[in-house]
Amino acid sequence: MSKETQEKEYVKEEIRREFQLERMILFSDAVFAIVITLMAIEIHIPDAVRFNSSEELMHELLHLLPSVIAYTVSFAFIGFTWYQHLQLFSLLKDYDKGIVIRNLLMLFFIGFFPFSASLIARPNKGVFLVTLIYFAVILFAKGAQLALQYYILVKRPQLRINTDIHDEVIRFKKSRLAIILLAVMFVLTSFTMFLVKDIEEKPAAWTWFILFPILMRVLQKRIK
Repeated sequence: MSKETQEKEYVKEEIRREFQLERMILFSDAVFAIVITLMAIEIHIPDAVRFNSSEELMHELLHLLPSVIAYTVSFAFIGFTWYQHLQLFSLLKDYDKGIVIRNLLMLFFIGFFPFSASLIARPNKGVFLVTLIYFAVILFAKGAQLALQYYILVKRPQLRINTDIHDEVIRFKKSRLAIILLAVMFVLTSFTMFLVKDIEEKPAAWTWFILFPILMRVLQKRIK
């Protein structure tokens, strides 16, 4: 095989790889968009409800407030996750099975957000299991994304373009720290709620999360 033929074959392979990588990115973007759309669909006034005045309409809209809050929080998390995904994949020039599997795993957990958001938006009389499910979806989704970041930034440098990744590594370490602290706070909260028998005093267990921003600020300085 001549040198010219080899160069042509190399160019064809590069184009094929770029196209396949682009397909994986477009598929990921579609999943993010669909998940956000499904959550927005949950915010609606039931068809059976009728209102004859502005007061009645306002009453129904107030009933939607938990759904709007759940949508806003979930949208912020998914949007930030998508932005980090965008930044991470801009470093790639190639892919392998490990990236595909880890990316699909992250999208798998992202897909649970419409369910968990609709669940936490319903009146539940303080059922802790609902909050546990919602936080579990966040932790697993973020954990899967961290596994994807670690694979690309650390384990497979040959798949990346030749560029400085210092800022990406710092962001990865901060995200990893945040997830670890959130998991610790949630375990402490769960354990405290289990110990407290008085139902009215159980919400006080969430005060553990006051420590989160303080610890993050202290430990982030060490990362820098």
